[in-house]
Amino acid sequence: VGHADRACYDLEVHSKATKTPMVATTKVDPPVEVEMAKLKFDRKLLGKEFKGDQRTVSGMLEQIAESWEDFEPIATALEKDGKTTVEGFEITKEMVTWTKALKKVHEIKFTPSVIEPSFGVGRILYSLLEHSFYIRAEDEQRCVMKFNPQVAPEKCAILPISSNDECNKVVDEIAKDMMDSDLAIRVDTSSAAIGRRYARADELGIPFAVTVDFDTLKTGLVTLRERDSTKQVLMPKDEVTGVLFLVVHNKMNWDGIVAKYPLKQDEGTAEATVIETSARGSFRRPAN
Repeated sequence: VGHADRACYDLEVHSKATKTPMVATTKVDPPVEVEMAKLKFDRKLLGKEFKGDQRTVSGMLEQIAESWEDFEPIATALEKDGKTTVEGFEITKEMVTWTKALKKVHEIKFTPSVIEPSFGVGRILYSLLEHSFYIRAEDEQRCVMKFNPQVAPEKCAILPISSNDECNKVVDEIAKDMMDSDLAIRVDTSSAAIGRRYARADELGIPFAVTVDFDTLKTGLVTLRERDSTKQVLMPKDEVTGVLFLVVHNKMNWDGIVAKYPLKQDEGTAEATVIETSARGSFRRPAN
């Protein structure tokens, strides 16, 4: 959030440009007497010297003269040098005469100062991205955007193990069900290893991934993987859309899913990685 001390700059500029006072007032109770200067102008000389700015100059001086303390430096300069410059206008002693006087003040006029706070969607978005980013402790090459399912741009990645027609048919059915339920999804049918595709989904902040494998064709079960824990559960393919809909609408969480469906306990859960060495050092990546 930004904070700018605008003081009274904006109102003063607008007032000067429009020749309209933009001031606020506050009541003085009880009234007080203050020293001021009563001015008398040589209108003919002012008109000759300033032409169209005559009213601007006289109004400016009258405003300053409301307080003798403010007008006194001008009066001193005119007495001493015969002329002075006020806000870009050169005033001579012949143009104005003055007398010191008292006036009773019932209200005080002033130009308000402003503290301007500012924030925008951009700053909020940058903060959200920064606070959502982390690197997996076991592998510094595995970056994750930890978006909450309610705000993640894409809610689920659908990842088929095979590109055969039967797998594609199941993928299309699940994708259609999710889109009909207004769940934003990403279907990754690339030939990359499943671990690499999981990693890509993690980098995009997709909170869940559904894996369709050969067992799905036999049992009707798919694997639902949670991004942050990387744990996986098995569930009927016809139930996965309803479960994710509840999660996205904050009616269920991952703990509730784990309590209802069995964890998948096989070698695929480990998301195997391999170690590669280059001139820059050694690092792990998802196995091909």
